[in-house]
Amino acid sequence: MHFQASRLSRAITASFLLISIPNLSQAQSEIFDNQSGTISEIGDVVQIALPAGALIGSLWIGDTEGAWQLTKGVATTAAITHTLKFGYERLRPDGSENNSFPSGHTSAAFSGAAYIHHRYGNAWGIPAYAAATFVGGSRLWANKHYIDDVLAGGSIAVMSSLYFTDPYNSTDLVIAPSFSEGQIGLAMSYTPGLAGSKARSSSNVDSGWGQKETELMRRYSLLIGGFDTNKNSINEQGQNGFDLNDFSKESEPNTYASAMLKWGLDKQQYLAFEFTPMETRDTATLKEDIIFGGKSYATGSEVISAYRNWTLAADYMFRLLPDSRWKADIGAGIAFVGQSIRLDDYNGNNLGEHDDLFVVPSLAVEGGYQFTESISASIGYKYSGLSEYQSDSLWGSVEYQFNERWSTSLFYGQFAQNTDTDEYYNDAVFDYGGFSVDYSF
Repeated sequence: MHFQASRLSRAITASFLLISIPNLSQAQSEIFDNQSGTISEIGDVVQIALPAGALIGSLWIGDTEGAWQLTKGVATTAAITHTLKFGYERLRPDGSENNSFPSGHTSAAFSGAAYIHHRYGNAWGIPAYAAATFVGGSRLWANKHYIDDVLAGGSIAVMSSLYFTDPYNSTDLVIAPSFSEGQIGLAMSYTPGLAGSKARSSSNVDSGWGQKETELMRRYSLLIGGFDTNKNSINEQGQNGFDLNDFSKESEPNTYASAMLKWGLDKQQYLAFEFTPMETRDTATLKEDIIFGGKSYATGSEVISAYRNWTLAADYMFRLLPDSRWKADIGAGIAFVGQSIRLDDYNGNNLGEHDDLFVVPSLAVEGGYQFTESISASIGYKYSGLSEYQSDSLWGSVEYQFNERWSTSLFYGQFAQNTDTDEYYNDAVFDYGGFSVDYSF
């Protein structure tokens, strides 16, 4: 009797679980599709092998100082990455977990690659970076991360390594080949303390960066924050329009990551390169019928949207006031804009989409003022566009300079764009803000 009651209890429990747990075999939108296989498996291994191999290699050649620098860089990268993961709780593109931003695989791989490069030079660093880039690509391929997740993860790792890692010089004895007419030989020199003095002179703590021995003409900036959608209306030619801003907005504020490189040409001129990927993904239960991308979506159906705008810009900038506390920079350039809009029923098999690439000219202006040696503020405006695509961005920032190489800033801005093709019209406005970390070299 007890046996039969026990079996009945287990049967009832099992039936309850079958009812309460979603049917995992149920079809879902291909927007959520993920991939597994050899590429993902190799990426999983390489993200561990790079920092582990770097540590083993350093210990093998007796570079305990480098091993300690690697440990600090990896630990800092991991702490920042996972703090941001838990802070943002961004849903992965395959809908599996809420820990997408930044990419942990990518930050781990680039921790090892950046250390190898900064410690041992290009000969080892270039193939290490190639392997780390493969890891980041494998996460995109598997649909486990958005591209700004990968961008942020890799940049955090590289900048952490820059802070902790010194170039390696293993010996005070230097042997180099010597060539002269009709003769080949070896030139040897011994400088006591050479290895130690090199490490000290390049230390990020004791290098005396405030002493401007050489002017630093280049700067890499990582911008991290979030953005909110103010408006994102879409209207296909001859169809009813709809606004993605009316969707659930469960993912908002969306994550925001941008990478900028300023490359100085001389005192008055520089090139500015910027990559900003923005992506939103939300769901809605439709209140009216809509048609998009040749597909129909009925009132009451649950629909998922995936909106993407990737902008890669290159600008030539000219400083009008190079020797003043006031800043007045003007410039022009070109922008490559990749835009994708996709809709699908939540259960799939009804994907409508538009994918476009626009190449447009741009104009930019930025002004500001240097209040003290460490504190400055600026405001900027940029317009890009031709007939089918136009955008403008207005932003402001306050910067604090820690030393000659490192600075940080708080920024806030608004980005608006208008797409008007033969197939559809899109009018979108986004507010964005956050902080940046800047490294000059």
